[in-house]
Amino acid sequence: MVDYIPSPDEVTAAQTPDGGWTKKQLAEWGVPWPPPSGWRKHLAAKWRGEDVGPLTGEEPDQDTLF
Repeated sequence: MVDYIPSPDEVTAAQTPDGGWTKKQLAEWGVPWPPPSGWRKHLAAKWRGEDVGPLTGEEPDQDTLF
């Protein structure tokens, strides 16, 4: 469980020069790798104190790949 939730400004400031985030940085915030769609909105909601569930990465079902 992650105790610290970054502000939206902190998330933006942590971007790499290529415009992404490192796996290590995301792990510190409790974001799974690869980061699921909507992870920044999820962190922002948690930072605002909204009651949101855990952020989970969903692996695609093998059948949907074909």
